[in-house]
Amino acid sequence: MKTIALLAVRTGSSRLPAKALLPILGKPMLERMIERVQRATAIDEVVIATTERPEDDRIEALATRLGAGCFRGSENDVLGRMAGAVEAAHCDRVIELLGDNPLVHADIIDEVAAFFESGAYDYAVNVTYEQPNAPAGAARFPIGVRVEIYKPDVILQCAAETDDPRNREHSTSYIGEHPEKFKLGYFEATNRWASLNEPKMTFAVNYQQNFDLIQAIFEACYPQDENFSLQSVMALLEAKPELLGLMGAPRS
Repeated sequence: MKTIALLAVRTGSSRLPAKALLPILGKPMLERMIERVQRATAIDEVVIATTERPEDDRIEALATRLGAGCFRGSENDVLGRMAGAVEAAHCDRVIELLGDNPLVHADIIDEVAAFFESGAYDYAVNVTYEQPNAPAGAARFPIGVRVEIYKPDVILQCAAETDDPRNREHSTSYIGEHPEKFKLGYFEATNRWASLNEPKMTFAVNYQQNFDLIQAIFEACYPQDENFSLQSVMALLEAKPELLGLMGAPRS
């Protein structure tokens, strides 16, 4: 069975342009993320899904240097881009990640993958506030460590069935809105992941201060362990609560 990690990446963010290429300890943030993702035993290949815009030639060049695949498609039709990448990859399972989530760890990828298989789901995700249709009271992870897993035909079905601009912009939103069409699995922040039950936290890089937080985390944790865990991140934040001020959007 061939499983790809499919990372949605572009340089055209209006909030923090070219954030995927900002350096963390001497390497682009996207490269640091790929290093972490490639440690997952569930993954056979990493594929970057970027846009056709000339600015994203840099993303393709980085993917080539790192030995990752690269698919280029529409900037605004993210669903179409991801579906096109999946179709081109000829894979059996897709693990979709966001390129501005550099703290995603191999352990959570592997656990969500095992959960996906054990439940014979069409789609599974570790629950965050980004899944409004998840069961009420679910123990939710922080935003920024999301792992979505689905069968290839699921994303192709979505691309064929919806023209809603919101669904085209958010590639998997159609799936969560249609539990009558897909068997959905929601992986909660319990047991070994209980310390990650912090749904109001965010590790997604949307603004400069978010990047500053990620940079501080890598500077503190990476020298001790190049594959530092999400639990180590939470321990760091408990020891240095001043870092929590870097989460979220800047206050006006």
